Amino acid sequence: MTTKPGILPREGLYIDPIFNYLRQTLLHPLFTLGCLYLVHGAKLSAVVPYEKSVQLIAGTSFFLWLNDWLSAKSRNNWVIDDSWDWKKELVVVTGGSGGIGGGVAQRLAAMGARVIVLDITPLTYKPETERIIYYRCDLSDEKEIAAICDKINSEIGHPTVLVNNAGLSRGQTIVEGNYSDNIITLKTNLLAPFLLSKEFLPNMIRQNHGHIFNVASMSAYIPPPGIADYAASKAGLIAFNECLSQELRVQNALKVRTSLAVLSFTKTPLFKGETNQSRFLMPLLHVDTVVDAIVDTLDGGLSRTIFLPGIFRLFAGLRGAPEWFQDMIRGGTKSLKVEFKGRQKIDTKTGRLIA
Repeated sequence: MTTKPGILPREGLYIDPIFNYLRQTLLHPLFTLGCLYLVHGAKLSAVVPYEKSVQLIAGTSFFLWLNDWLSAKSRNNWVIDDSWDWKKELVVVTGGSGGIGGGVAQRLAAMGARVIVLDITPLTYKPETERIIYYRCDLSDEKEIAAICDKINSEIGHPTVLVNNAGLSRGQTIVEGNYSDNIITLKTNLLAPFLLSKEFLPNMIRQNHGHIFNVASMSAYIPPPGIADYAASKAGLIAFNECLSQELRVQNALKVRTSLAVLSFTKTPLFKGETNQSRFLMPLLHVDTVVDAIVDTLDGGLSRTIFLPGIFRLFAGLRGAPEWFQDMIRGGTKSLKVEFKGRQKIDTKTGRLIA
C-alpha cells in the first residue's frame, strides 16, 4: 500500500509543491483580484506605485486559472459522469505486479474496485484483499493478450478502467539492439495498449462510461541516447492517447475518459543510477507520488494530462523550438549516469521474454 507523505514531499522540497501552493493561495484569482481592488481603491500614496505590479499579477493569475478551466472542460467534452462507484468498477492494470502498477492496483482494490493485474512476473506483494486477481500475460505476445482478454470478458466481466502501465527498456543503441530487443519493447510499450484498448473499449463506448489511462515518459520529448525504441514507443503512446480522445468524440462516447501521465525518472527497477539533474527542479520521483497522481485522476472521474515533475510541461512544446535549442536540450542527456538496461531477460532461441 502507498504511504502518506509527511510535511515535506517524499522527494524533499522541490518546485512543484511550492508552485502549486502559491497557485492555490497568493496567486489565486480571488486573492489577487481582491488585492487589486483594495490597491486601486486606496488613497494612500504609499501603495500607488505598486498598482501596476498588482495589475500584472492579478491578470496573470486570472489567465492561468482560465486556461486550466478551459483545458479541463475541453478534455472532458464539457460533460460530467457522476456514475462512478468503485465497488462496481472492474479495473485492468498492466505491469501491476510491483512498482507503480502494483501501487495503483492495491490502492484501487482498497477503494472497493475489482482489479485484474496482467504481468509476466508474479505479484511481488501479498494482496490485502481478494479483490486483486493476477493473470500471467506476456504483453509482447498478441495471442496471449487476445486469450486473456477473452477470458476476462467472458468469465469476469467487462472492464471499465484500463491502466496501460507496463513498460520495459532494453537499453541498447540502435546499432547494438537485436530484432528481439526492438520488437519486444515496441510490442509491450505500444502495441499492447492498442490491443487491450481494442478489446475493452467497445463496452465502454456502449455504456458511455470508462477510463483509459496511459503511462508515458518524458523520453518521448527528450530522448537520451541508448533508448531509441523505448522513446519511440512512448512518443507513439502519446499520439495514441491524443487520437483516442478524438475518436471517442466521433463515436459520441463523451463520458469515456482518456488520461496520460508523462513521467521523468522514477525509483523503479526500470532504470538505475543517478540523473545528475537539479533535485529542486527535476527530482527523482518516488513511486507513491506517481501512484497518488494516477489514483487521484481515476477517482476524480475526469480526463487529465499529468507531467511529473510539473516543470517538464514546458518541454512539451520543444518540437516547435529552433533546432539549435532542441539539440542543446537533448545534448544535456549525455550527462545522465543512468543504466537503461531493464531487468527482463530474453530467450535467445525463441526471442521471447523470460519471467
